[in-house]
Amino acid sequence: MTVPSELDSVVANIIVTPKSVVLQSRSLRTEINRTQLSVFNDTTWDLDPAIPDRHSPSSTLHWDIYPPRLQTSAKLYVFALLNVLDDAPRLPFARSPYPAIKTIYADLPFLREFLRWLDKQDITSFADVTSDHLNSYRLHVQQLTHTTAWRRRGLLAVQRLHAYRDYLPEHCRLPTPQPFGSTTAARLVGDRRPAVINRTPRIDADVMEPLLSAALFTVSTIAKDITVVTLRLLAIRQIAQTVASDDRHLLARDFYRWPTLIDQIDRLIPAMIENNLPVPAVRTSQGLMPDAIGFSVAAWVDRDTVLNTAVRSRLMDSGLPLKQDWLIVRKFTALDRPWRNRPLGVSELVPIIRHVVTACFLVIAYLSGIRTGEALNLRRGCITRDKQLGLVLMSGEQSKTTPERRKRSPATIPWVVTNEVADAVAVLEAITPGDLLFPCGKICSSQWYESASLKPRTPGKVNVDLREFVSWFNQKIASETGHPAIPADPDGDISAPRLRRTLAWHIVRRPNGIIAGATQYGHVRTQVMQGYAGLADAGFTGDLNFEALLLRAEQLHDDAERLRLGEHISGPAAETYRARLDHRPQFAGTAITSAAQLHRIERNSALDIHHGTLLTCVYRQETAACHDRSDQTDPNWARCRLSCGNIAYTDRDVAAVRKKLAVLSERAATPLLPTPLRTRLEQRFQQLSVAVHNHEPGRSER
Repeated sequence: MTVPSELDSVVANIIVTPKSVVLQSRSLRTEINRTQLSVFNDTTWDLDPAIPDRHSPSSTLHWDIYPPRLQTSAKLYVFALLNVLDDAPRLPFARSPYPAIKTIYADLPFLREFLRWLDKQDITSFADVTSDHLNSYRLHVQQLTHTTAWRRRGLLAVQRLHAYRDYLPEHCRLPTPQPFGSTTAARLVGDRRPAVINRTPRIDADVMEPLLSAALFTVSTIAKDITVVTLRLLAIRQIAQTVASDDRHLLARDFYRWPTLIDQIDRLIPAMIENNLPVPAVRTSQGLMPDAIGFSVAAWVDRDTVLNTAVRSRLMDSGLPLKQDWLIVRKFTALDRPWRNRPLGVSELVPIIRHVVTACFLVIAYLSGIRTGEALNLRRGCITRDKQLGLVLMSGEQSKTTPERRKRSPATIPWVVTNEVADAVAVLEAITPGDLLFPCGKICSSQWYESASLKPRTPGKVNVDLREFVSWFNQKIASETGHPAIPADPDGDISAPRLRRTLAWHIVRRPNGIIAGATQYGHVRTQVMQGYAGLADAGFTGDLNFEALLLRAEQLHDDAERLRLGEHISGPAAETYRARLDHRPQFAGTAITSAAQLHRIERNSALDIHHGTLLTCVYRQETAACHDRSDQTDPNWARCRLSCGNIAYTDRDVAAVRKKLAVLSERAATPLLPTPLRTRLEQRFQQLSVAVHNHEPGRSER
């Protein structure tokens, strides 16, 4: 049995020594070298190995910015946060059994603020803190001019430190009484914002439609036009990366040295000969010469190197063939007009490749309903097809779940996606140099190749990519092709997390809206809900339910206003329709702060008014003619019967019915129409005519 020395501490029965590994209890990524993990005495702690999301920005703790006198105590507390996983202390409203690494990292600046305040009070140990000190700090935070959210988190940091007191050495324990009593940090600073419902603003429909169209055009047309030259460029660049010396790799982070670049050319020439690759060339007044711009990017040297007379001679005498315009795109597909009217060289091609990658991200993330991090961690080979079921399946890693459920594949529960998503993945698989579809770093940079299978692009970088994609498309493509420009969004710049919320809105509001070809949002909903995104822990179902609630609330308000202004209602459910509107919930100003509150609102019978194409369903499960299973909570329009007692007709419905009657009459009058079909049309005409007849004011509601 190991006995702690006088210099060691014990945290949650773990003996902490200067050499103790910091991430003892956390699950680590499989590729992590465990011999390089941070230890307690390090001045920096790298928390990245325990963050499953490879796309996340670096999470490194720098202890030199903490007050020196409280540094060791702070380290012991953070050690407890990282390693106490069983029966970890939980603050009110906490939704996970223990704090995630990213949560810990994000909250530490607020702990640091508290430590600096203690240091100014000349307090050198948590054990010396009194209730008076804590109340003084509360007043200090309450009087700050920071946002209420910042002040709430400032007080939460103190409450969490106190919650872990029993797991810490005595000198690291705050006084026994709970800081600030039983009052929550949110109430102490007057933060009354909803805490559960997604507040991410959706992208306006007038913005999303041209944005998606632009992304699809980029993936299907622009990517196709540049594919051949892009693959040529990347073929040479991949070899250049492979044959480069250690000195050349260092140059990417330092400065250029002529001998190193000459060595790079000398290493590259035999490798190109072995792979039957030519030297890209252009026609000049001196004849056919190496393409200084294109080949410099491909060879991983600078332009001056290729322009050097000695280097040109090396290339031309090497036996490698010179291929004119080998890295220049000259043919461009037209929408109304071609998207480009002049040749495209490598200097402009590389930025366009980046925009193609961004367009692929847009298509994949938006049309699949997956989270930003899930999209960024996708890997080569993630698409498979089930020919028997006719489904396109996408494999990947699910965020916000347990490690054993993280992997999603056709063997478990994959995403079910559209062909447009599969096409975007295929484009990326042709471009990416490694397993990751979205590696970090600039296209063709050393970092891009080095991270190709290890580190995906971060959400912050993707948000920059999205802004620049919109700017590029509007300036360079929309004006050339006649494609509608992408307008500015009322809620600010397009960001990746907004895509998922926007898809939910379109699925609920515009199920018949066209995405591309014959693909409609209704089809996307079916596919999304067939895959793991349809499961409760994937989160997307909640987004759909919330959007549906908002839509019904708006419809209820509109219905009530029309009823107040004299809209006539008929049909067997007319009285129920009026009664439900009279007792409808008032949503204006309501703050939905929990999932339970949302579910209670959803169960309000007033929300069970559903507007169809020709009638309104005042749904009641017990009397629904369409009801065919016990768990059905909404009308099944495909099984709707005009004899149902749940039907009501508004003036809007009857106007639509009259148009339908005109269509039925015209079809029934078609010469040579088969008798059975004519009979069905006439029966339908008669049923709908009765509804119009009974809708006239003064007639029976039935």
